[in-house]
Amino acid sequence: MKGRWQWEGDGADLTRLDVLDQPFPHVEAFDPADGLPAPPDEVDFSSAEAFEAAEIAYQEQRDTLVFDGRHSIGLLYLCHLGCAYREALVVSGPSRGEMWADDLADDGGFRPLVDEGGGRVGFARWYRRWLEAAEGASGL
Repeated sequence: MKGRWQWEGDGADLTRLDVLDQPFPHVEAFDPADGLPAPPDEVDFSSAEAFEAAEIAYQEQRDTLVFDGRHSIGLLYLCHLGCAYREALVVSGPSRGEMWADDLADDGGFRPLVDEGGGRVGFARWYRRWLEAAEGASGL
């Protein structure tokens, strides 16, 4: 991308430009980890080593499923709230124009942002709120 504008940072690392035009298929909240079996229970193992190995294998299986890039197709990551909580704009698919939360850091999956009345939050409303919060934080 020599000589062209470049996007760097957290949002750039998470947003997959090669599939941004493909539809984000979701209209309701979802958790990629739904359907996984329960994590291993220590009482089911004869040794601490066997339990630890099972925990590691489970976590690898979970991470492979949860952090699969297919879950973020059509999402443009715009905001890092801290502690790996993020917000993204849906740019293609049935929820196009809506802002969604990526709560994977807290095992929460993805969910549409809603206002006080339960209505979906679009980009313009989200951006105005963000600007107001930034203005308040700066003391202006």
